[in-house]
Formats: sequence, structure tokens, C-alpha cells
Amino acid sequence: MDAESFPGFLSGDIIGLDDLRQGVLLGCAAACLIAPFAVMLAFSHPSGTAEWVSTAILALDLVGILTLLASRVSSAAGGAVLTAGLLGLGVGSLGIPALSGAANLLPVVVLVASTFFENAGGPLAAVVITGALALAREQGMGTDLLDLPGIVVLSWANVAAAWLAARPTRMALRWSWSEYRRAEREADRARRQQAELARVVKSLTITQDRLEEVNRELERARRAADEARRLKAEFAAAVSHELRTPLNLIIGFSELLAADAEGRGGPPDPATFQRDIDTIYRNARYLSSLIDDILDLAQIDAARMGLVREMVGLPALVRDAAATVEPLYTRKGLTLELDVPEDLPPVLADRARVRQVLVNLLSNAARFTDLGGARVRARAEDHHVIVEVSDSGAGIPPEDLPYVFEEFRQVKGPLGRPLGHSGLGLAISKRLIEMHGGTMGVESVVGCGTTFFFTLPRQETVVSGTLRRDWDTWARVPGEGGTRGAIVVYDTEPETIHLIRRHFNDYDVLAAATLAEVGRARDERVVHAILVTGPSEPRTWHAGRALRERFPDLPVLLCPLPGRRRLADELGVVDYLVKPVLRDQIARGLRRAGGTLRDIVVVDDDPDFVDLLERMIRALVPRARVRVCYSGAEALAALRTAQPDLVLLDLVMPGMDGYALLEAMRTDEGLRSVPVIVLSARGRQEEALTAGMLGISRGPGLTLTELVGLLRVTVDALARGVPSTDPGRPGVPPG
Repeated sequence: MDAESFPGFLSGDIIGLDDLRQGVLLGCAAACLIAPFAVMLAFSHPSGTAEWVSTAILALDLVGILTLLASRVSSAAGGAVLTAGLLGLGVGSLGIPALSGAANLLPVVVLVASTFFENAGGPLAAVVITGALALAREQGMGTDLLDLPGIVVLSWANVAAAWLAARPTRMALRWSWSEYRRAEREADRARRQQAELARVVKSLTITQDRLEEVNRELERARRAADEARRLKAEFAAAVSHELRTPLNLIIGFSELLAADAEGRGGPPDPATFQRDIDTIYRNARYLSSLIDDILDLAQIDAARMGLVREMVGLPALVRDAAATVEPLYTRKGLTLELDVPEDLPPVLADRARVRQVLVNLLSNAARFTDLGGARVRARAEDHHVIVEVSDSGAGIPPEDLPYVFEEFRQVKGPLGRPLGHSGLGLAISKRLIEMHGGTMGVESVVGCGTTFFFTLPRQETVVSGTLRRDWDTWARVPGEGGTRGAIVVYDTEPETIHLIRRHFNDYDVLAAATLAEVGRARDERVVHAILVTGPSEPRTWHAGRALRERFPDLPVLLCPLPGRRRLADELGVVDYLVKPVLRDQIARGLRRAGGTLRDIVVVDDDPDFVDLLERMIRALVPRARVRVCYSGAEALAALRTAQPDLVLLDLVMPGMDGYALLEAMRTDEGLRSVPVIVLSARGRQEEALTAGMLGISRGPGLTLTELVGLLRVTVDALARGVPSTDPGRPGVPPG
């Protein structure tokens, strides 16, 4: 290791030697002060030399004192004074015979000079000593010294020894100092990096918190999207259910009127004709009301419904709403009491919308109260007016209270009776009140009655805003331009064709029941694929094999879907009919039942629909006896009383529903063989359809690119997490 390896190689202070030299100086100065006295006390001197010895001692003490003073300036100054003083005393003693022995200590001066002046000090002192001894020898001084040349040799030997001894020490010190400085720099850099790491950790913590918040928001958005999907499906199913029932009655009675007119050749029976017309009119009015409710709900959700605000007196408005619904109460023998003070302060509201809310609440109270009546109360509080509509009906179970204001939610009473009609009135009423800046709630005790209440603000400064939506719905925009391709659905059920056609917006869906029809479709159109949707997997595989052999160039997709026949097989019934039911469908079901039909039982909770079915059956089987039942329990008792030849059964009924009745019949030995035709108000598009498998094949096979693309699309579709519904019963959704 050389000097170039260390910055400041010639600077002793850089490597920390100055502190060591200061310590050596203090020791040497103390020796100069103390050693002479010790020598003087230890040895006796002749009388002729005592004076010179005393002088030498004083001189040596003076050197020690000057060294101490010079060391305060620097170690170099102190070393220079000490070296010069000792060298002067040693050389000066050569001219004094009594002190000439002190010259033997001159080699020690070389060691002192080497200590304080590194490379140059020792040789310089040796040169001075060599010259002084040579001069003294020429002048005849120091003749009593035994070996002047030996002193010179010893001095130069000390130079070499000092250099050899000091070099490793100096190199070790320089290396230690360099490592210390490097370690110090590394420690400083480590501290800076630690601070930077702390900043990075803090930034990562903040980022992690933000990511967790984003994940929570994404999860909330996903749940909201799932809820929106579920509500959309329930909304569509409920609308379909509510529309089908009155439509079925309108179409059925109209068909009966037309058939009677053709069969009789003359005017129909006036009483029957009037009853049919009343039923058609009543259900048409209900359809009109349902459509109005749906439009109101859509306008509220789209924030397009405006309010015509004015100062409204509630007493007159309550009396007007009560007069509208009074015939309902009179017809059922119920009472309607009004407890609305005339001095009630006016409210800022839309008169027509508040009246709509009151009429809806009073109509519900009359519809679902059999004894007693209803009461309207109103009172003023600090900043709003509270209106209560109470009835003495059966009440609502506590577990159903949170769902009273949901769209199309028909909450059932303690006896299983639906407490609502379409399920839209209360939802619309609540949103109308919220648009006014008020609130709406419900309290109920089973067996004692129900109280609906709402508040309206009194201040003119109330500003109503758009009702907050928890999610946005996105509509799929179909592609524009290009020639539409076609797919062929190989199935015999029209419902399946209709279902596929509704969901394949970018393709023309062609129906085919035979291989020849598939061939004609391929000749006339650009067919992209053949979809086989048989009612069972074995039949689907068999049809798919035949299609692959006949049309090897076309992809064949196998997807067995539960059709009416499969639903009927799963339920163990003769046929599965979806409302609205036409007379031809009833006739087909009667033929499938087979045998002689002398006793037929109709089970449905809708009296109008029961009347329609009864008249259809009498027209088709004039000699048959038709028994009607309005609940599952009543039907089970009637079946056990006399075993019928056929049962027409509605699945959705309060209390014992159609599923429970079917299960009871299957466990009864006498009723197990009775044929059943199921009537459902829900079509396949509202059911929780599930396919057991999906197969894709093509005559030449699939390339790797096509296979990977199909797998990727399939995995992506399955990974979206579309929530499935619990069918509850085999093949048919609950309710």
C-alpha cells in the first residue's frame, strides 16, 4: 500500500498522529524536568564537575519547559524545540570534558526527531550529529569518548530502525483513518437511504390505503350492479306476472264471447254477457292503472317528474280523497273516520300527488280490512305536518315490514294473504313523499292493524332534489352496419325460439324442427352456427350428432334447456301451461290427460280466472263436472273427498301453494295417479333457467386459436360473477 492510496498522505493530522505526538511531547518534557534530578541524586560528582552538571541540569530543565510551552502551539513546534534542545546539549557537551559522556545519548535524539518529523527528521538529526562529531574529532574534543564512529553508526542505525518501525504504524493508522472516513460516509449514506426508505414506506402505506378504498368502492359498485341486475330481473318478472293475469282474463272472456256468438247464432245470455263484460272492463282498468304506475315509477327514477307546488290545506284534501274511496268502505261495511283539525297549517306540496298518496293508502286499507275500518289523523309539529292512515286489518309480520315499499313486493299477512295488488302503489307513494322533502314509514301489529304515516314540510324554503340512485344502468348499444348473420335453433318449442331471439340481438334467429328445415335455412341465409336446445341431454346429443354428420361445415352448439315438457316431467304433471291460457291450449292439455274426463277440479286463488277456466272446460267437455277451489288446503280436502279425473292447478297461491299440494298428492296413495295440468303466470324468460352443459363441435374440428379464443371467452363469462338464483323448486322459480 503506497501513499497515493490515502488522501493527505503527508499530513499527520489527517490520520490522527498529532494527538499521539502531543502525548509523547508531554512525556519527554516531564522526563527532561525530572530525570536530571534523579541522576543527580543517584550519582555523586567530583568537586570539579559539580558546577557543569548543575548547569547541564538547568539547561535540560529549560528544554523541558520550552517544550511544554511550544507544544501548546503545535506538536511540530514542541518537537522542534525538544529535538533542537537535546541536540544542542549533546553536541555542546563535547567541548566539556566533564560532560563529554552525554554525547553517547545523541543517537536517542535521532529517535526523537524521527518521531516528530517522520521521514525527514531522523536523517537531518543524524547528519547534524555526524558533522558535529567529525568537527569535534578534528578539534581534539571528545577524546575521552571510546567510539565516536560507533555513535555515528548508531545514529544512522536509529534512523533506519525508526523508519522501519514507524512505516507499518503509519500505514496502519492511515488505513484505519481511511476506513473510518469511509465507514462514516457509508453511515451517512445509509441514514439518507433510511430516510428515503421511510418516505417510500409512507408513500406505499398511503397508496395501499387508497387501493383498499378503491377496492371497497369497486366491491360496493359490484354489489350495486348485482343488485341492479337482480331487481331488473324481478321487475321484469313481476311486470310480466301482473300483465299476464288480467290479459288472460280479457283474452279468455273475449274468446268465450266470440265462441258463444258463433255457436248460438243469436244474442248471448244477458246476465252472462254482462258479467263477462264487467270482468273484461275491470281487468282493462287494472291494466291501465298498472301501466300508469309503471310510467310514474319510471319518471320518478329518471328525475323527470315535476311537482306543481302550492300552499295546500290538508283538511279539504283529505276529505276529497276520502270521498273518492268511500264506496269501497260502504260496499264492505267498513267505517272511515277523519281526524284532521281545520286549523292545521298549510303545506307546500303538489295537490294531485298528495291526493294520489292518500287514495292509495285508503284503498289498501279498505282492500285488506274485513272488520272495523280505517282512520285518518293529521297533526302539526315544529317544521312539518304528520299524516297517519290506520286500519284494523290483519297486520303485517315484523319480518316483512322492511320490504313493504319495494317495487312489486307483495308482502303477505299472517294468513298468507298478499297485502297488496301490483306492489307499485306504496313504492310510488314513498318516492312522491320523498320528492316533497318528507318521509314515509309503516308500523304494524299482527292481528291489530297497520298504520302508514308520512310527513310534509311546512317551510316554503324546502327544495326537493333528484332522488339519489345507488347505481347507474348501462344499455348495450348494438353494432351498426354490416350484414346480419343468422343462427338456426333446432327445437320444436316456440318458447325456446322466442327466448333465444330476445337475447341474440346481433343475429337473426331462425327456427328449425327438422334437418330439412336446417338445410333450407343454410341455403337461403348465411348461417353461422346451429344451436340445439333439446329438453334433455340425451336427445340433445343425438340431434347434435345427426346435425354434425349432415352439416360438417357448420359449428353445432349443444345446450339443453328445460322446455314445457321438461318442466312438466320434473313436476310429474301432464302439461305445463303459461298464462295467458287460450282455449286451444286447454283443449290440448285435456287431450294429453287422456281417458274420460267426468270430474275436473280447478284450483286457483283468482275468482275471475277460475270462472274463465270453468267456462272453457264446460265448452270443451260439456258433460264434465267442474269443481272449483280457491286454495291448496281446500283443494286437498276436495280431492280426498272424491278422486277427480283431472286437476288444473295454479302454483302460486297463499297458504298451501301448488307445490305443496302436488307433494301432498304424491304422498297420498289414492291421489298419486290423478293427472295434473299446471298453470303458471311466469314464463320461461322469468324463470331461473339453468343449462346442465354446453357443448361446441364442428366437423373439421377446432384450431388451436379457435379453441383458446372459446376458452377465454367462456372463462371470462363465468368469472363475471353473475349471481344465480335459487329456483327453490325443480325447474320452476319460487313464487
